[in-house]
Amino acid sequence: MATLPSAPTSTSAPRVDTNFGKFSQGSTVLLTALAFLFNLPVLVLIATIIMAWSAVSPSTSPYRLLYQGVVIPLGLLKPRVVEDDPAPHRFAQGIGAVFLLLSSSFLFLTHLSLLGWIFDLIVLVLAGINLTVGFCMGCFVYYHLGRWGILPRVRYEGSFHWRGV
Repeated sequence: MATLPSAPTSTSAPRVDTNFGKFSQGSTVLLTALAFLFNLPVLVLIATIIMAWSAVSPSTSPYRLLYQGVVIPLGLLKPRVVEDDPAPHRFAQGIGAVFLLLSSSFLFLTHLSLLGWIFDLIVLVLAGINLTVGFCMGCFVYYHLGRWGILPRVRYEGSFHWRGV
């Protein structure tokens, strides 16, 4: 009696499209900068919704749909997929969404608009740093929380690689 070959097991490391990450970061920088420069709190609220959506449902996020439906087909960017765990990136988006939610809350619900703009600028600066030099503060926090046993360790077993720009 012949035996059937067993199904291949998936032991590949998780992957992330770094150009999609840069597109998301650039879009967040653009929204938060325009909101601040033109005093448009509604753009902060829009960025809040997009970042929260991206953290909760990455496959249906507006940034992903725009990237896959417009940016790639027009040849503006090509996917650059590397070994990386997406969980720290989702965590960072979630933290960014929390900061933007705080920003929106202060801008819309209180008279403390200065505090609201400070939270907006924190997201703007951190997303800008990630976009330009490849350092993700939210990922950094995630990795340390994993080392301390608060969050799960990343699934990727490789060593640290500087992604750069």
